[in-house]
Amino acid sequence: MSRKVCQQRHGRSRQDSNSHPNDHLFSTPARAVIVQLLRGGFRPDASRWRGGIEGNPDVTISMYEASVGLFVPHLRNLSGLLDKGVAYAETRKFNPAVLLGMRLAPNMYDLAQQVGEACRHAVVAPALLAELEPVALPALEHDMAGLQARIATSIEFIESLPRAEIDAAAERNVFFRLKNGTELPFTGRALLLTFSVPQFFFHVTTAYDLLRHAGVELVKKDYLGRK
Repeated sequence: MSRKVCQQRHGRSRQDSNSHPNDHLFSTPARAVIVQLLRGGFRPDASRWRGGIEGNPDVTISMYEASVGLFVPHLRNLSGLLDKGVAYAETRKFNPAVLLGMRLAPNMYDLAQQVGEACRHAVVAPALLAELEPVALPALEHDMAGLQARIATSIEFIESLPRAEIDAAAERNVFFRLKNGTELPFTGRALLLTFSVPQFFFHVTTAYDLLRHAGVELVKKDYLGRK
């Protein structure tokens, strides 16, 4: 049998003798890319995976979405975590207020204070961006019903803020006042990205951790608000 006939019978020629054994599974146009990947020669362009920061500068997220769009759903999730804490306490016949006094370390805020701080950052940041006074929240009490009311008041206020004003605040100078009276200067964008959003999620995460450590049956989807 001639070499040419042998090559034809086996469906390959000298030119494609280096083909991957799974080449026949793929069709054009996917075949070229996948075959390269299987051969170890595929090198993706990293800039295409940067979500608009470098690869596509036209992809943006608004200041409203980065503030109200984050705070509101995660405050609702926080409310759900507290509900599960109450259910856990009732099942085991103890006062839910016991959970509110728990803390991860002696010099850290307890659960009630973590919820209070999450609400404070969620309220103050978008109010500063909208150039409005934040809603006055009542004095913090170690009471589940009071904390739920605080969360509800925070959500109602945040959702009432004007979107246009918040979206226009990226380069506006704002000042966040600490409890000791010190004022920290930011641009609107920096306030969200480097201070208020990280602060908010720190306190929500710590609240989750405290409840989980106490034995409340929580999983990540409870934190994320997924069913």
